[in-house]
Order: sequence, then C-alpha cells, then structure tokens
Amino acid sequence: ALFIIYRVSQKEMENTKDAGATPGDAGRELKIETNQINVSNRRNEAFYEYLAKRTLEQYEDLVLHALGNATNISIVAAEKLVRNGYAEYVKMHTETVEVEETRRRRPSQSNEAPRKVKRAKLIITLKRSANFKENISQFNKIKDMNQSYMDKEKLSREAETKK
Repeated sequence: ALFIIYRVSQKEMENTKDAGATPGDAGRELKIETNQINVSNRRNEAFYEYLAKRTLEQYEDLVLHALGNATNISIVAAEKLVRNGYAEYVKMHTETVEVEETRRRRPSQSNEAPRKVKRAKLIITLKRSANFKENISQFNKIKDMNQSYMDKEKLSREAETKK
C-alpha cells in the first residue's frame, strides 16, 4: 500500500508559535467545531496527534474516523495520545461502508454512474485523561524551552557568520 505522508518543514513549525495555528497552516487560526476528526493518509500521525490534543482541550472526548489506508495513521496517533497520558481508550470498532469510487482509481465514462465500492472504516473513541491538563502544561513548558534554545542557537550562528 502506498501512503502519502505530509511532512512539516522546520520553517512551518517555527511559524506556528501561535497556540491556534497548525503545522502547515502558518498564520491561520485553528477553529475546532466538533470532537470528530476524519483521518486521511495525506498527513502523518504527528499532525493528527497535535490536532487531537487541541480538540481534547475543548471537548471531553474525541472520535477518530479513518477510512481504508488511513486506519494505520489513526491507530498510531491514538496510541501516542494514550502512551503519553493525554487520553484513554473508550471504544474501538470497525464498519464496512460503501463509497463512490474516485476517478483516480478508475477513469469514469461520461454516461456511467459512479461505481460503489466497500471500504473498511475504523472508529476510535478516546476520552481526556484525568491528568490531561498537567501533561499539556508540561508539554508546553518543554516546547517553550526548546524554542528559546533554538532561538539562542540561531542568534549565535548568525553572529558567527557575520564575523
């Protein structure tokens, strides 16, 4: 199976100092309107872990929906959240759903109706852990320390190149 993974560059990460900005969307505010995240294989598990943390700040529970090859990404993201103490598993189940076949997989004839195909869908329900707020504050403290170290390092390198 071929996975398309979205990698966040260091420059994009530096531009996301804002608590509301997401990697890759530098300068835009993250607006979370629901506790459901539809996982795609176009971005990596680190992105969904970040998004899940932001969602759990607003909601008590979180539901990850993944279709087809994106199930691997949702499992890894959920496991990282649980292992790092941000969330706890509530429920995990699978369904078979019918979806229209995309044109990328099968060229469509102009007079044909889109063909329906069955795909596996994984639904993972997580709830916020009891010590979520402490873990997030510790994470933010470490992130700020790392950022200040990177800023100092950048300044020292710039000073060296000017000499």
